[in-house]
Amino acid sequence: MRTVALTSKAEGVRVSTRIPTTLTFDTPINAQAVKLGDKAPVEILSVGDRSVTLRALEELSEAVPLRVPLLNEPILTAPVFKLTTAADVVDAQVLVFRDTSAPELMQARLAALEARCSACEAALTAQRERGTATGPSGWILSGQVEEGSGVQVKKLSKVPPSATTGLEVASVHRFKAKAWVVLFVEVSNNSGPPWRPGKAWLENPSTGRRVEARTVAMAPDALPPNGAGRVAVEFDWKQRESGPPGEDFRLVIQEAAEGSRPLSIAGVVLEDGTPAQEKNGP
Repeated sequence: MRTVALTSKAEGVRVSTRIPTTLTFDTPINAQAVKLGDKAPVEILSVGDRSVTLRALEELSEAVPLRVPLLNEPILTAPVFKLTTAADVVDAQVLVFRDTSAPELMQARLAALEARCSACEAALTAQRERGTATGPSGWILSGQVEEGSGVQVKKLSKVPPSATTGLEVASVHRFKAKAWVVLFVEVSNNSGPPWRPGKAWLENPSTGRRVEARTVAMAPDALPPNGAGRVAVEFDWKQRESGPPGEDFRLVIQEAAEGSRPLSIAGVVLEDGTPAQEKNGP
């Protein structure tokens, strides 16, 4: 939907072969005198007291003029519109105002400006979040590190359900570089109060080996009831210190506020081994 004010300049209108375009005026028009350019591949579907509905019969190679005289005014001074076709957009509704100071026109322009400002603010917020993201976990949460960016990315298969009541794990991805590993967990809070991550670590139930996380970050900062979020757990991980390939860990993310709901995920492998060595499961 667009709003336009009549001026001495011809207003462009984008039409389509599939979706009709309706021009609605704030003043009566001379329906009998509405005229298209000669042999124009455009069909007028209907003409009312204040509206014209039309569609293109084919893609327009050049602009087609449309003259819409206003009632009780000379035809020579009638507003002219230039009809064109575009591959990805059509003006389905065009509100045409004769008075450039009409309240409806001013309100429509204000709404358009507000929508544009909201879009700009959202884009600015996203850029700020990307700019303030530090370290691998922050970069991954902000979408700056993804598959194909030089970091090894793998979705861990057969991730078992969390043993924590109300917290459900949707997926776990492993982002791996030479000196660090980030476990990216998509989780939802299906019941209970908001949940916020605190400390995190990896533990090997068989050997007792434990690896502390150096960073834990989440978006949003707290997981609301019936909400979903993403947790990034970062480890200082050098291959020479990583232990045997296929070592099976349990990821434990403690609740921040002395809570009793730690998120526990079994079957986490950071160094791939042979299928026999890996054990992605409870």
